[in-house]
Amino acid sequence: MPTLSMSPAGELSLTLRGAAENRVLETLRRWPYWRRVDIERDPADPDLYIAVTLVTDQTYEPMVREILQRSFGLKFPADGGSSELGPEPPPRPSRRRR
Repeated sequence: MPTLSMSPAGELSLTLRGAAENRVLETLRRWPYWRRVDIERDPADPDLYIAVTLVTDQTYEPMVREILQRSFGLKFPADGGSSELGPEPPPRPSRRRR
């Protein structure tokens, strides 16, 4: 379940956990405004990730919320929190015909 949170230091964090949230990470990981990425690894197997947290400045909050809502239907409470990620939509059929 993706989690959006704001820190007193003025940072906005988006935490993604689990394989189902990889599609969100794939979409947002190259966004140029992330300050840092915090990775939580599985203590039993350091090659596995438990969570990835993307951190940016709070000034980008409206943009991050808009991307998450339009791309994934994710709506978060105004003060942050978690939102349920729905199932991945089926692939669109190609419009090209031969």
